[in-house]
Amino acid sequence: MLKSWDSFMTAALDLLMESPQARAKVKYYKIKQLALLTVTDDKKHCIFKSRNVDEIEQFIKLTSKLMLNVDPTEVKEDPQEAKTDKKQAKKKGKGNKK
Repeated sequence: MLKSWDSFMTAALDLLMESPQARAKVKYYKIKQLALLTVTDDKKHCIFKSRNVDEIEQFIKLTSKLMLNVDPTEVKEDPQEAKTDKKQAKKKGKGNKK
């Protein structure tokens, strides 16, 4: 188990990049209000405990992009913002129909 966030993210990203069998997991313990972030390839594993929502979100975004073979440095628009824009466009369009 790694103690610092920076060392965990470095080790986790290295493991995800070098092993095609690597996978990431987030397990949330509601009673303890604690998230257990894990990256493993069955030979090596990195574990980090966190209560910081920003760290958890950052971990999920980066690992998702890596597993989808997207460059993690590439910044795209937030999908939630895109959904709200589409909803607003639909609402505007409905008002014009008679």
